[in-house]
This record gives sequence, structure tokens and C-alpha cells, in this order.
Amino acid sequence: MRTLAALIVVSFALAAAALSGCASSNRLSDGSMIGVMTTQQLPLVTIDNKAYRLAPGARIVGATNSSVTPNQVPANSKVRYRVDAAGLVTHVWLLPADR
Repeated sequence: MRTLAALIVVSFALAAAALSGCASSNRLSDGSMIGVMTTQQLPLVTIDNKAYRLAPGARIVGATNSSVTPNQVPANSKVRYRVDAAGLVTHVWLLPADR
């Protein structure tokens, strides 16, 4: 009986560790994430097939570190992005296509 209980505890611990690793596979150490972004009608964007809203004052930065407006972002652009606690995208960095 103790062996069965220990086996159940270990299996739950392993499952929790595996799930936490899967959830943050594209999360970087500074809290930003990498994905593929397509802009919709302002302020809507789609990142990895999930709908987000741009935060008021959200910054989109191009490869040359210059500001880019949402309508200048090519479809299916590889980006690094940061989301705030409310789920709004606050920063977007366009990544080179070869990254």
C-alpha cells in the first residue's frame, strides 16, 4: 500500500514538472516570449494563433532598433514580445527571418 501511495506521489510530481517545462518553452529569462505575429485591425494582433490586444503606448521595434507602426509589420513575422498582467502586449521586437 505504501508503495502504491509513493508511486502516485512521484507520478504527480513528474507530471507537474513536465507541464511547467512545456508551458514556458518559448519564455525567455526576461519574461518575454518568441512567436509569430500577424497584425489585425488596430489594436488587435495574433501571435501564435492567439488573439491579443496591443496596450496603449505599446512599442514595436524593428531590426534596426527603429519604431515601427502596426501596419508596417509583415504578416507572419517572427517576434519577441512581452505581455503585461492584464494580457496586453506592451513590447514587440521584430526578429530577423534567419533567427
